[in-house]
Amino acid sequence: MQNKMDAGLKLFQFSLLLIAVSLLSLYFTDMHFMLCKEARRASLSLLLENSADVPTQYRVLVPWVVNFLMKLRLPLLSSPLRLFKFIEFASTFFLFFAFRSYISNFIKKGLLSTLLSFTLFIILPYQYIFYSWSLNAIYYPYDVPSVLFFTLGLILIYKKNWYVYYPVFIIATFNRETTIFLTFIYLVTAIDKKKILPVVSHCFFQLLIWAVIKKFLALLYAGNPGPGYFVNFFFVNGVLIAHPVNFVRVASSFCFVWIGVIYYFKLVNDEFVRRTLIVLFPFLIGMFIVGNVMELRIYGELIPVILSALLLIIYNLHRAEMGPSTSIQGTLKP
Repeated sequence: MQNKMDAGLKLFQFSLLLIAVSLLSLYFTDMHFMLCKEARRASLSLLLENSADVPTQYRVLVPWVVNFLMKLRLPLLSSPLRLFKFIEFASTFFLFFAFRSYISNFIKKGLLSTLLSFTLFIILPYQYIFYSWSLNAIYYPYDVPSVLFFTLGLILIYKKNWYVYYPVFIIATFNRETTIFLTFIYLVTAIDKKKILPVVSHCFFQLLIWAVIKKFLALLYAGNPGPGYFVNFFFVNGVLIAHPVNFVRVASSFCFVWIGVIYYFKLVNDEFVRRTLIVLFPFLIGMFIVGNVMELRIYGELIPVILSALLLIIYNLHRAEMGPSTSIQGTLKP
C-alpha cells in the first residue's frame, strides 16, 4: 500500500513538473516570436524556399524539418509559422530536461538539480528577448535548438558516449556551425599526456565532419545571395563596444551571472565544469569577428556552460553553510 502511495505521489509530482515546464516553454516561445522580428534577408519564408542570404541559409536543419512536416499535413500544425513555433517550444521543453540531466552529474540531489534547472527560464529571455526592446532583436529558428544540441553535446562528452555523440554532432552542425566549440570543449576536458593520441583522433574526426558539412552546404547554396561563410564584424564591433552603454548591454548577457562565476571561481570544484569554461575565450573572440556583439543571441550556446558553473557554486555555498559535516573545505581542486 505504501509503495503504491509513493508511486502515485511521484507520478503526481512529475506531472506537475511537465505542466510547469510546458507552460514556461510555451510562454517563452510566444514572447520570442512576439517581441523579435524576422530578418529581412533571412525571413522564415525565404529560409523555407532555400533562397535566404548565406550564411544564414546554411543553418538548414529547422527549415528542412518544417518543409518535411508540412508535407505530412499534421492536424493543428498545418502552417509553417505554427511548425516553427512548435519546434521552438519542443526545443525549449527538452532543453530543460537536458540541462537538468547535465547538472545532475555534479549536483547529485535530484530535487535540487530539478529546482535549479528552472533558472534556465530566467537566462533565456535575457539572451533572446529583453534586449529587443531597444535593439530590435531578430528571431532565428536555429537559436534555441542550438542551445539544446550544445547541452546534449556536453552530456555526451562528459559520459564519453561516442555512439550517440557523433550523430548528434552531425545533426547539430546542420543547425549551426558553433558545434566546432564542442570539439574544443572535448579537447580541453579530455587532454591527457598519457592518452593524447585518442583525443587528437577524435578532434580530427570531428573537424573533418564539420568541414565536410560546411563544404556541402556551401556547394548546395552556392547561388544564394550573401557574403558566404561569414560576415566580418570585427571593426564594427570595435566601434560598438567602445560606447559605454553598448558595453553594459553586452555585459548583461546571461543576466550578469558570469560575474558570480568569476568571483567564486574557486568553488567550481568539478574539473569538467571548470575546464568547459575555457571555451569562453575562443567563443567570444570568434563571435567578435563573425557576429554582431549587440545581438546577445549569438552567445546562447554558452548558457549551459556558464549556468552550470554558477549552479555548482550555489550548491557548494549551500553545503558550506550547512556545517562542518557537509563543508566543501578540502575538496576544492587547485
